[in-house]
Amino acid sequence: MEEEPKKDPNEWALAYGDMITLLMTFFVLIIAMSSPKEDDIAEMVMKKSTGTGENLMIATLKESGIFEDKVTSMTKVMIDEDKLLPPISDLDLIREDLVVFMTENELFDVIDLLMTDEGFTIRIMADILFDSGDIALKIEYLYLLDKIAELLGVIPNNVRIEGHTDDSYIDDNNVGNKLSIARASRVCDYIIGEEMLSSSRFGVSGRGRYSPVLPNINEHNRTLNRRVEVIIMELPKGV
Repeated sequence: MEEEPKKDPNEWALAYGDMITLLMTFFVLIIAMSSPKEDDIAEMVMKKSTGTGENLMIATLKESGIFEDKVTSMTKVMIDEDKLLPPISDLDLIREDLVVFMTENELFDVIDLLMTDEGFTIRIMADILFDSGDIALKIEYLYLLDKIAELLGVIPNNVRIEGHTDDSYIDDNNVGNKLSIARASRVCDYIIGEEMLSSSRFGVSGRGRYSPVLPNINEHNRTLNRRVEVIIMELPKGV
């Protein structure tokens, strides 16, 4: 009588391995199909914005390579070497990095970014930096000034910081003008001290109530008019 052939006790491992492989393939496909597209991310950023609006810049989703290890965007896209985009300016990279930072920290309600003939402007609502009528910086949003100081530390551009108030100060003592320049000076001093930047790069001005973003006809408009603007100047041609 023939002996019954012995079964391999490890036969189950082969079937189990095949099942695990199929499951991994399935989950990889699910993750790939559910990843957000670049256009979807840009749309989400736009939905967060409730600032003054039209000049708000949306990040181009690519690495801010010029800043090397110190400043790197969180969002990237893979591109082929033969499809590389032409170089962009430092100000474009700063704008991109700030949009990512603003998205992560939900700051679109209190900051606007604008490209102008002078350069790049970071417009910050004064109410998040100062209490009413005060010039002492509030600690809650110092991390925002830390970020701006970090960015300014990796470029050589000159910077002008402007303070603005609403029409609440209209007496003969120029209280509004004095408050606006004091606030601009305070922001300037903090940014310079944070990264030990050269003070020769910075200028300060106070515009008081004379350069409103919107007419001072209601409290919403007045809130937007009370602001500090960090204006990063374009470098002269040839520099």
